[in-house]
Amino acid sequence: MICPKCGTEIQDGYLYCSKCGEEIKIVPDFEVELEEGIEQTISEVAEIIADSVVETTEAEEDDISVPVPVVDENKKVKKNIKKNIGPGILIAVAVILGLLFVFGIYRLVTYVDSYYSFDIQYAKAQDEYTSGDYEAAIKTAKHVISLKKEKEPRMLLAESYYALDKYDESIAVLNDLLNDYPQDKTIYERLLEAYETEGDTDSIIRLAEKTSDEGILEMFGDYFSDEPQFSLESGTYYEPQLLELTHEGEGIIRFTIDGTEATGESQVYMTPIILEEGETTVSALYENEKGVVSKSVSRTYNIETIQAALPRLITQGGDFSVPRLIVAEEPVEGKLYYTCDGTDPTEKSTEYEPPVLMPLGKSEFRFVLINDAGVLSDVVTAEYNLKIDGAVDIANAQSLVQLKLVSLGHPVMDHDFRAVSGYFHDGRSYYVVEEYAGGQKQNTVYAVDSMTGEVFTITINKSKGDCDFGMVM
Repeated sequence: MICPKCGTEIQDGYLYCSKCGEEIKIVPDFEVELEEGIEQTISEVAEIIADSVVETTEAEEDDISVPVPVVDENKKVKKNIKKNIGPGILIAVAVILGLLFVFGIYRLVTYVDSYYSFDIQYAKAQDEYTSGDYEAAIKTAKHVISLKKEKEPRMLLAESYYALDKYDESIAVLNDLLNDYPQDKTIYERLLEAYETEGDTDSIIRLAEKTSDEGILEMFGDYFSDEPQFSLESGTYYEPQLLELTHEGEGIIRFTIDGTEATGESQVYMTPIILEEGETTVSALYENEKGVVSKSVSRTYNIETIQAALPRLITQGGDFSVPRLIVAEEPVEGKLYYTCDGTDPTEKSTEYEPPVLMPLGKSEFRFVLINDAGVLSDVVTAEYNLKIDGAVDIANAQSLVQLKLVSLGHPVMDHDFRAVSGYFHDGRSYYVVEEYAGGQKQNTVYAVDSMTGEVFTITINKSKGDCDFGMVM
């Protein structure tokens, strides 16, 4: 069919021109049908009249006495018959003809009225659809629509096309209906079914965009995909990061890290993405179980691996006969951590707070600075070897503490005393001895003079970065 206004080819089933919007009239096909119906009705009436005239004439002739001609002279026979037909017979024939004419006119008027009756023709189309004669239902439904462009016959036309697997024609009618009834849920259901049959996901998504009705949008739940979630916000980080992409559902996440936008052909996300030094833009989308993809989303990350400053040790490593505090320069930025068990320090290690006593014997201290950005410095190592010169050795120092406590009445004969470090104060070197009971370290710590063997209590004073002495009670 050609649009009468702009000449554009109109697909079957479309009621409007897709180019200029001109309404397409579909009446002409049915004027032919009406003409044929009228001719048929007139023909039937004519046959009835002709049959009636013949029957009436023959009946009258049977009642009339007609002389039998001796010779076969046709003209004379016909003349004799005409002379013997009376006026009564002619009147009867005229009445019959009149009645039949009126009947024929009635038949004709009734047919025309029925043909142009919306209700009768719509019922006819419904019957044709119900009986499975979809081609006839399409033809009648088009005629009904030409009489009155109501919703019901247009829906019937769409259903008839669909029943014949003419999905494009059905969709055309339904889209035309949607223009007039933009919030009709039934029309959306039928269009969704037709698009699903054709596997036209793009059209389904465009259809969903035509409404904001939540009740209608629920039908399109499987055709929407939310964007994936990023475990890190865009920004600058000062060490390599692991980026995780997540989404609820059984679909897949696709991503790119080369600055291009993620598509349905991009790499499938399987494991966390390692963000290393430099700028990286990650684009990702979610593809659900039906293959519907979300909008792509992007995050940009800048990784700056700024090296933290090295810790500065004031007490350098070496051999010592006089104890010294292990002193490090406290950082302006960040925190200083250390270990003395041979492992590298982390933020979970002991934070440096003076005073730190030098252990007896050989020890290895490792220091690391972690700046405010969380970046670790290189590890600085110092080895110390402390052997105190004095009249009292380590074993004697441990015994002197125990004897002092026993003499004061403390039940410590089964306690364990361990000299662990040294301390220097007012020109004297001291052994620092810890007390253990049942394997548990006790709160009180003792200091033994390496020359005199005197026993004191010793307490760390962090506020002044040194130790305080006390009397053993």
